[in-house]
Amino acid sequence: MIVVTGGSGFIGTHLCGRLIDDGYDVRVVDIAPPKAGVKAEFVRASVLDAARLTKMLEGAEGVVHLAALIDVASSVADPFSDFSVNAAGTINVLEAARHAGVKKVAFASSAAVYGEPFRLPVDEEHPTAPLSPYGAAKLAAERYVLLYNSLYGMENTALRLFNVFGEGQNASSPYSGVITKFADAITEGNQPIIFGDGEQTRDFVHVDDVCDAFVRAIEGQGCSSPLNIASGVETSVAELLETMCGICGADFSPTYMPERKGEIARSVADIKLARKKIGYSPRMALSQGLREILEAKDGERSIFKPKK
Repeated sequence: MIVVTGGSGFIGTHLCGRLIDDGYDVRVVDIAPPKAGVKAEFVRASVLDAARLTKMLEGAEGVVHLAALIDVASSVADPFSDFSVNAAGTINVLEAARHAGVKKVAFASSAAVYGEPFRLPVDEEHPTAPLSPYGAAKLAAERYVLLYNSLYGMENTALRLFNVFGEGQNASSPYSGVITKFADAITEGNQPIIFGDGEQTRDFVHVDDVCDAFVRAIEGQGCSSPLNIASGVETSVAELLETMCGICGADFSPTYMPERKGEIARSVADIKLARKKIGYSPRMALSQGLREILEAKDGERSIFKPKK
């Protein structure tokens, strides 16, 4: 059995499906129930409930720890709450795993630990300089995750996720809400909004590839270093929108707005270490993942224009 904290969220929903398809029993620990159709045991609980966590983890082969507060702006407004869930909550999970005899925890860290990169692509040896309490808490948490390997003989892995995207994502997601926002605008016949000049770049990685990384981590022997989980491809926001418009035949006519404060200019990951340590190899091309999202939207409202 694999326990997935935060298993009712976007990544968790996809991961539970993958684990079940792979033949695992899955227990979801979350404050909200899984989506309909997810065939997993559900325990309603918070990672702040340290007293209950050990019992929830008994008999598990491993834990994928996804539960987190992910809103960066909220972390700035309330750093203590963010730390309580993202850092202290992770220690609760680690302690529960240790006392339940579970040796493997795969932890969802974030590219936010790097802050503004000064060299690209960003490898795991790039200095960490978080720009928000969210990034600082994730950095603290991943260091505890890896510390438990050397202190207690665990086989944990910390995965630094870049801009995860895929079907079922909320437009408010700080990871790749821009894709969902663009898809919504195209669907509704509105002009998509680009903040700044559109030349800011991100490394978009499909949720299926992220799920594969978590499965590999939980089936592996742990890793002493954090691992970047990304596509290794740098894509500008303008290029992203142009690709989406091209897929469905929509006009490329965005509205440009002033750039938002606090956004990093460029981001792309070096993923060689993840390839070496866990055999990670992203397979979903950005264009294919975008097509799947737009085709799902097309089922709600016809957006694909016939080719002339």
